[in-house]
Amino acid sequence: MSKRVFVIFMIINVIVWASIQGCTKITYTTDSSSILEFSDDTLMFDSVFTTIGSISLYLSVINPHDQALLIDEIELEGGEYSSYRINIDGQGLDSSGDELVRMEDVTILPNDSLYIFVEVTIDPTNTSLAFINEDRLSFKVNGNDQFVDLISYGRNAVFHHQPGNWFNYNNPPENVLECDEVWNSDLPHVIYGPIRVAPGCSLTIEAGAEVYVHSGSGIWVQGGSLNINGTIDEKVVFQGDRLSSSYLDYPGQWGLEFPIEFQYQGENIYYTVSRGGIWLDRSTNSSINHAIIKNANVGIWVDSLGQGAEFALKLSNTKIYNMSSIGLLSQGGYINGVNNLIADCGEACGAFTLGGKIVMHLSTFANYWVDGSVRQGSSVYINDWYESSGDIIQHRPFEEGTEFRNCLIWGNNAEANDFDELVSSLYNPSIYSSPLFTSCGLDVQDEDFPNNLLDVNCTTDIAPDFVSTFDRNFHLNGNSTVWQGVSSTPPFEASDVSKDLDGQPRSTFSPDRGCFERQ
Repeated sequence: MSKRVFVIFMIINVIVWASIQGCTKITYTTDSSSILEFSDDTLMFDSVFTTIGSISLYLSVINPHDQALLIDEIELEGGEYSSYRINIDGQGLDSSGDELVRMEDVTILPNDSLYIFVEVTIDPTNTSLAFINEDRLSFKVNGNDQFVDLISYGRNAVFHHQPGNWFNYNNPPENVLECDEVWNSDLPHVIYGPIRVAPGCSLTIEAGAEVYVHSGSGIWVQGGSLNINGTIDEKVVFQGDRLSSSYLDYPGQWGLEFPIEFQYQGENIYYTVSRGGIWLDRSTNSSINHAIIKNANVGIWVDSLGQGAEFALKLSNTKIYNMSSIGLLSQGGYINGVNNLIADCGEACGAFTLGGKIVMHLSTFANYWVDGSVRQGSSVYINDWYESSGDIIQHRPFEEGTEFRNCLIWGNNAEANDFDELVSSLYNPSIYSSPLFTSCGLDVQDEDFPNNLLDVNCTTDIAPDFVSTFDRNFHLNGNSTVWQGVSSTPPFEASDVSKDLDGQPRSTFSPDRGCFERQ
């Protein structure tokens, strides 16, 4: 080859190389609105492990844009201590040969994607593990932080999870509960997400069952019924799923949360609708007996009444306490209650609003909330009206037969000036021809409180002689006759009221006020 031909050949090679390099140059978008899309926002490893085992799932990370995206960082937040392991586009180890937990400067070409494989290994016999084992993958791109949650089950239990957008009727949730499902006490039950009891169906929870509920989760009874069948010796217990001692009495750990998304004037709007830990939404004859419900935001939320039902809830022999907001909330609910203790709530132990029919006997509402904040609400609040759009008053009076009888309503703000532990907001109190409170011990100081709501046997300024409010022992001391009530039969049967919350015998003719009988 001549020197001239060789030079021409080299020039051609340089031109070809330069043109190839020009064709493969990557142009990245740095627009902060250019973010990743994912095949899932949560990887749920929902197998119930009975031996040490592992399972793998994959995640697609998608660039939907016409320019490349540079991911500054992909990280498994739990790092080397995580139960999860990741493999990013075929790479599972870092440069040191250790399991990969972080990768930087990852390119995804326009309209392309990469795969991340995630594996988890769980030993469900390890009782130190939480029921729900969580971690997440974080992605940093164009100044944005994006996340994908990793969820798996960490101990032997029965897990209940229903995915779906509950308030988007074009995308109905997947139902995993059988229509008339029964939960027994063989293993603990763990709720992750909102569990729905569909209209016309029921969920029965048998005596001795333990129910652990994850943050943002609970039971939504939508037109069906919930039957909790505890006994004096085998109560059904609802609590959060965090098991360390620091969460033993930590309020607000669980309660239904529904994420809502819609567009308004071209923008995506996101917010969360909250409901109680147990939400009875037009429930039909639900019953809760001998249960303990603790550490949620709202314990039980009762909305209206199912068609053809006699009541929404019969609540008996149940303790509800340590709620960050309200223990028992009614909005036009129909509740029959006897022998209940509702205590220590951040706002109110009982809020009975928008009318309905409330028959609550032999129950104690004791609010001695001391969880780092001053309680602004009363122990019990009643209301029968609201203001609709256009400033129109909507009056929804309590139905005939509504009555609190032989109840104690007190708390640690009773001695404060200008504060009552029983507060009413009634549109026209004079319409109630019969007292709403009969033979109750309660705190009322307001001179404008409508006295026709109280019968002559009620006391309004005598503090109950509880054994120890510090120890939350709300049994009554002494033998003073001031705490003797009147018969609760009728409307209740003798079998409903012949024993107190402890299962001890009580007089059916002149029982002690509150949920405990002095022995």
